[in-house]
Amino acid sequence: MLRHIWTVLAVIVLTQTACAPVSYQKPDAGEVPSLAMATDTWSRASATALPAVDDLVNQADSQIAMNNLDVASEKLERALRIAPDFAPAWSRLSQIALYKENPQRAIQMAKRSNSHAGNSVELKLLNWQFIRQASEMMDDIEGVQNASKAIYILQSL
Repeated sequence: MLRHIWTVLAVIVLTQTACAPVSYQKPDAGEVPSLAMATDTWSRASATALPAVDDLVNQADSQIAMNNLDVASEKLERALRIAPDFAPAWSRLSQIALYKENPQRAIQMAKRSNSHAGNSVELKLLNWQFIRQASEMMDDIEGVQNASKAIYILQSL
């Protein structure tokens, strides 16, 4: 049974790789999307942010790049106090949680981001990749399958 599940997962991953849009490079299975890829997605989803939020998020991005994750988290939390529905900030917190090896928080933050992402397919796709990575960290096969299905659906849009 477990062997069958892994075979199905392998087929899903291979299908996703073949269906990935040219402008979006899917990371290898088990790999967190790169900071450059995530930052590019976040910047496209951030067009309507308030100037104060933009400033805090830019500061957070700089801190993430320097691996100052606690400082970056503080900046993002301040931004979310100003704009609690700002999906890219929630997504950044998800990636930080993955870097800190806190998969449960990563899933929570990615889901929160998705709930505010509106029509941003690219941001939702990134968040589902974070959810899949976090599920893999927890050996949650059902979570990996659900995330893989969501990724496949979003890539087909």
